[in-house]
Amino acid sequence: MQSRDKILAVDDDIVDIRIIEKLLGRNFEFRTASTGEQALEIATDFQPDIILLDNMLPGMDGGEVCQQIRADSRLRHTKIIMISGKTMASERIEAYEAGADDYITKPFDEDELLAKIRVYLRLKSVEEVDQFKTNVLTLLGHETRTPLTSLIGSAEMLMSEENIDAEEQKLFMVMVYNSAKRLHSLFEKVMLLSLLKSRKQQFNMEPAELCEVVREAICEVALKAAERNVKIEEQFDAGPTVHLDKNEIKNVVTMILDNAIRFSPSDGSVTVGISSNNEDVRLSVNDQGEGIDSDYLPYVFEELSDPDVAHHSEGHGLSLAIARQVVLQHNGTVSAESTKGSGTNFTVRLPIMVSSELANCEK
Repeated sequence: MQSRDKILAVDDDIVDIRIIEKLLGRNFEFRTASTGEQALEIATDFQPDIILLDNMLPGMDGGEVCQQIRADSRLRHTKIIMISGKTMASERIEAYEAGADDYITKPFDEDELLAKIRVYLRLKSVEEVDQFKTNVLTLLGHETRTPLTSLIGSAEMLMSEENIDAEEQKLFMVMVYNSAKRLHSLFEKVMLLSLLKSRKQQFNMEPAELCEVVREAICEVALKAAERNVKIEEQFDAGPTVHLDKNEIKNVVTMILDNAIRFSPSDGSVTVGISSNNEDVRLSVNDQGEGIDSDYLPYVFEELSDPDVAHHSEGHGLSLAIARQVVLQHNGTVSAESTKGSGTNFTVRLPIMVSSELANCEK
């Protein structure tokens, strides 16, 4: 299963929205907004690949929306195609200066719009991969230095002709193992995130109960929670069926739980809840840690989100970035809310399977 590219159409004209939805709705994950304010709110969670933006909106106009999107680093690779009834060259230039990637006048040609969408989807993918490669090379140069030094130093001691007693030998072997394990984990995460971002990771989708998957994830982190004396509390409602890759979503929940346990105080607790409404099933993980700084919170799911990548701390934010990519490719969302000193709440939303989808899966 491959996830679909995401398009957000922003227009206060319902006729234009219906035309675009008819053209794109079957082949893309599609959302709409009728105001600039609504578009900005949706874009933050939806993370669209392309925004089709009407220039003449009530309240905040298209140019202002463009500028705010371009100011948000979480949407830095999102492509914006302005669709407008204004045809003067000066108006096109204003749109480009505001941050639009392209400009189409109404009434637009459907084939031209589809062609431009395909071009900008390819361009966005290339830009994301190039940026990712650059960051990863910087990260590897920094993060591999310490474990490699430990590996080489320990190996040299073990190979030396000096007499090393059994206790020292065991210590050096443990250092070699831990350093190799750290490097292996880093490379595994980098490779997985690369596959996810390039949309090459395959998912084994099947109907499942989220409660069952979450309980398996809790078992995965039970030992670590016990070591830190952190209690995991369950608040589960019987939820409807969701369509997911059980192993990948279990890994997502494990990563979020691992993060919550790591930052929880000793003798604290982590509350795991599952609820649902008519549209989605929601998983929440709430810890009692120190919380996330408000300046960092919007970027907590971005890989290598520390602005100083070269001096990034161990951990390098890859786990939560992987979690977000997996959830997005399940057509879901993941978000975090936190107040410094008052803990953090992570929420994963996955779409409910409708009856027709469930019937198709069971055939």
